Amino acid sequence: MAEIRIYRELCKGVEECGICLDVCKKEVFKPSEGLNPKGYRPPDIVNREACTSCENCMIFCPDLAIAVAGKKGKRGARG
Repeated sequence: MAEIRIYRELCKGVEECGICLDVCKKEVFKPSEGLNPKGYRPPDIVNREACTSCENCMIFCPDLAIAVAGKKGKRGARG
């Protein structure tokens, strides 16, 4: 299972950005009920088991507010 960390204090919120919600095809995130110290609503992790460690949320986050570590699926040519 992937280790996902959201740095809430860095996030500019799902209303202002929301890229993580858009790029995650497995619906791992949802908008948080609370606000971060800057007044933005960061995402919450609601479906960690579905994460495939594709790292798209981490790669596309302009604020570097998400970190993903875990075993990636096999990629490459089928033989």
